[in-house]
Order: sequence, then C-alpha cells, then structure tokens
Amino acid sequence: METKEQNNGFFEVFISKLKEQSFVIVLMLVGLYFQNSTFNERITYHKSLEEKQQEHINKLIEDERNRLLQREKYLIDQRDKFVDEVMIELKNRNQK
Repeated sequence: METKEQNNGFFEVFISKLKEQSFVIVLMLVGLYFQNSTFNERITYHKSLEEKQQEHINKLIEDERNRLLQREKYLIDQRDKFVDEVMIELKNRNQK
C-alpha cells in the first residue's frame, strides 16, 4: 500500500512540476524546431550551390576538352600540310 501511495505521490509531483515547466518545454521545442528548419534550409542551399558549381566545372571541363580537340586537329592539319609541302619539294628536287 505504501509503494502505491509513493508511486501515486511521485506521479502527482511529476505532473505538477511538468505543469510548472511547460512554458520552458514549449520554448525549448520551438527553439529546436527553428534550429532544425534553419539547418534544413542551409543544407538545401548548400546542395543547390554545390550542384551549380559542379555544372560550372563540368562546362569548363567540356569547353577545355573541345578547345584541346580543336587545337589537336589544327596541329595535325598543319603537320600534314607541312609534310605534303616537303614531299612536293623533294619530288621537285629529284626531278631536276
């Protein structure tokens, strides 16, 4: 019987303390909610920023790749042109 009264008394004390502290608890919950929403907004912002930066990096890489391919083609064409000119000159010398 004593333990039942102690449990009942503990429960009543707990409820009364909970009522006294309910405003603080509500404030803490609001603070946690605000922190969570701010944190989620920051995560979303940083993810979008990272995606934009990655797109920009990919574009730069692709542009550089295309530029280098064009440069390689130009140099190969120049080499071929030079080789053709040298071959023609050698033929002309041999014919003389």
